[in-house]
Amino acid sequence: MSIFSLSSSPSLLLLSSSSRFSSLSSSFTIFPFKSSPSPSAFPHSLKSHTHFKAPMSWLAKLGFGNKASEIDSSSSSIPQGPDEDIPLPGHKFAQFGAGCFWGVELVFQRVPGVTKTEVGYTQGLLHNPTYNDVCSGSTKHSEVVRVQYDPKECSFETLLDVFWSKHDPTTLNRQGGDVGTQYRSGIYFYTPEQEQMAKESLEKQQKILNRNIVTEILPAKKFYRAEEYHQQYLAKGGRFGFRQSTEKGCNDPIRCYG
Repeated sequence: MSIFSLSSSPSLLLLSSSSRFSSLSSSFTIFPFKSSPSPSAFPHSLKSHTHFKAPMSWLAKLGFGNKASEIDSSSSSIPQGPDEDIPLPGHKFAQFGAGCFWGVELVFQRVPGVTKTEVGYTQGLLHNPTYNDVCSGSTKHSEVVRVQYDPKECSFETLLDVFWSKHDPTTLNRQGGDVGTQYRSGIYFYTPEQEQMAKESLEKQQKILNRNIVTEILPAKKFYRAEEYHQQYLAKGGRFGFRQSTEKGCNDPIRCYG
């Protein structure tokens, strides 16, 4: 594996995997930062923010300071519980966090054997978080893609190869211009087998890289599906209205914000 930049932003490095699926993420156009779509393009949640009203500082984005006291602790046990959703018969779930979930989802949509993808929030302290809640830096959620796959057609090892090739796992709480704890690198496992494979895969990657990998490997917790306008965002046209292909095996460059 070699490290090289495919971004107009020199701060983002993408990894090229030796896997046959590395071409899925061979080129990306990265914009400086991610922001919510305009109200005219997509509806925003009308849920009131009754749990906290904390502005997001750069320290909070980077994970410093403790905002947990601003969350209703009585509800924390719910989001910290396991993901109890059930995949289709014969299928399995996997969860990955690798920065902004829009581009990550499209990468996994293109993998043969992946039958469904959803973007959402997990690993946080707040029940039923909104996008604005997560972006506040106070809820500790991670933006993730939950992948449903057929293990007869796609192995978990293949998904791990795609995961490593999609992002830079050595940057703490950021990918390029996207900065915040919600953009952290993470593998969230559903079974002991997934846990073992994830740890072995990380050790293998660490031997290749010359910087410390900061990817967290944790049990999959309750998955909160993100607002509908986030789902298949790039396939729908993204920020600029240009639909991007979800065809299996497609290696078209991914424009991460559309």
